[in-house]
Amino acid sequence: MPSHRLGSYAILARGLLEGAGSHRTLALELERRARTQPTQAFLLYEDQRFDYARANRIVNSIAHAYRVAGLAQGDVLALVMENRPEFLWHYLAAGKLGIVVALVNTQTRGDGLAHALAVCGAARVIVGSECLPAFLAMGDRLSHELAERCVIDCEPGVTDSGTSGFAEFMPSEMVTDPVETAQRALGDTGAYVFTSGTTGLPKAAVMSYQRLTTVGRVLGALAWRFEPGDVVYNCLPLFHTHALVISLASVLTHGSTLALGRRFSAGGFWRDIRRYEATGFNYIGEMCRYLVNTPAGADDHRHRVRVIVGQGLQSDVWGRLQDRFAIPRIVEMYASTEGNIATLNLSGTVGSVGKLRLGGKLAKWDFELDDFVRDRGRLVPCGPGDVGVLLGPIRARTPFSGYRDTEATRAKVLTNAFRDGDALFNTGDAFRLDERKNLFFVDRLGDTFRNKGENVSTTEVAEQLARWPGIAAASVYGVTVPGREGRAGMAAIVLGEGARFDGGALAAHLDAALPTYAQPVFIRVRSTLETTATLKLSKLTLQREGFAPRKGEPIYIRDGADPAYTELTRERYLHIVRGETGAVHGQ
Repeated sequence: MPSHRLGSYAILARGLLEGAGSHRTLALELERRARTQPTQAFLLYEDQRFDYARANRIVNSIAHAYRVAGLAQGDVLALVMENRPEFLWHYLAAGKLGIVVALVNTQTRGDGLAHALAVCGAARVIVGSECLPAFLAMGDRLSHELAERCVIDCEPGVTDSGTSGFAEFMPSEMVTDPVETAQRALGDTGAYVFTSGTTGLPKAAVMSYQRLTTVGRVLGALAWRFEPGDVVYNCLPLFHTHALVISLASVLTHGSTLALGRRFSAGGFWRDIRRYEATGFNYIGEMCRYLVNTPAGADDHRHRVRVIVGQGLQSDVWGRLQDRFAIPRIVEMYASTEGNIATLNLSGTVGSVGKLRLGGKLAKWDFELDDFVRDRGRLVPCGPGDVGVLLGPIRARTPFSGYRDTEATRAKVLTNAFRDGDALFNTGDAFRLDERKNLFFVDRLGDTFRNKGENVSTTEVAEQLARWPGIAAASVYGVTVPGREGRAGMAAIVLGEGARFDGGALAAHLDAALPTYAQPVFIRVRSTLETTATLKLSKLTLQREGFAPRKGEPIYIRDGADPAYTELTRERYLHIVRGETGAVHGQ
């Protein structure tokens, strides 16, 4: 009987209950597939095809090079590389030896990048030659000790990829399976994945091999429902667990094929889908909105896609995407990098992320007080129609591994919430519950909002704004924009005495300090910023005002193509609120 015909949540529970002492890691799966289906395609990239046997030999050569370099179980390897086969080879090679991979966001710049490299405790740093300019731009923020541990992996076929004096990575000539692979256990730490939080700098979430592997097994059975010949296309960044788990782990644990795109391109997306004869792809909501906003074409239905799996697909895009491109099945889900709770929408209910199951709790939230609603000290469960924060019970089958920072870990755990002795992970995400226990995403809480599929820390953005000489104070928050997923970044600023707003200089400063997705789209200039009784910046009024122009408070806008912030005119504001395509090009 096909696995997906079993009870859906029975399969999910079985996957979660797979013992931490099991040795079925992704690295071991690769070795097993190399023996049992050596000529089956594992990876397609541009014009290259890697079968399971060849991929395993390449990974082994890198693992042996790591061992010669003195790396062993528990050591940390920071990986800074864009989507290309070598990323997967390094990731899987580290898994064979029990080396913990710190997956660094390639869009991180300046202080954020230096912090990520330092806080993970890396014994070695592998930097793709395509990421070398950003790496070198850190200057003296990169310690001498860490610089000495950096090695450059030059992209094959790219000329003039000088290593600027750094050593170049060289694989070993040995290609045999390391004996250490079979000694790994699912309970071991496999990776650190950086996630933005309210602290303003990236936090290293601890990911076990169980999290990185078994979720793929579950998704392969329930979401993808793999069949012979299936090919999953992924163009989302591999440093995200979204790509590593939803696509890579699913494919590898089921012996299917992964087609890898360097990055997302709305214009070239379906060309790649047809090129690789993909039967599915993983998505984020913003990506899908780009796709439905491209001009319709005669080839829109000419593909083999039968299922897509992902997060953040809003209701208004769902139907348009499915109808226009004739996609039979959409599986929307919810999960966070560090969280211990996930949901799957297996019924196709438009807009839902799935049902509240497996012990998950939805606790009422007071948006005015910015705190949980309580009754005699206990949290209050949500009923149909209520909006609350999703909580995941911390127990043997749904552990919370936390972060390398113990204080940050403690801050995400609620104890004695509904009863004495309970412990729950606070996702910080608000959902609405319907009568059938379907969950509908509402928003993220606190000092983080989502933009273009990324979590943006308002604290980090505010710090960078305050570093610009002309700004005396800044409050950063997210605002909704018609026709745009998530929230666009906005800042209310107070200029220093005698300073004037220079949109070009500020744009150049932010380009050097922050990734594009984190830079404010709108900036409002005010004379003062309101604070609470505890001297915290009050953002609720600012968020409600949005980006509507007000007399005496000019608003400046910068989209993805502009070199500078320019004043938002009334005419352009009306274009944006009407949701007219192109009004905010940086969507």
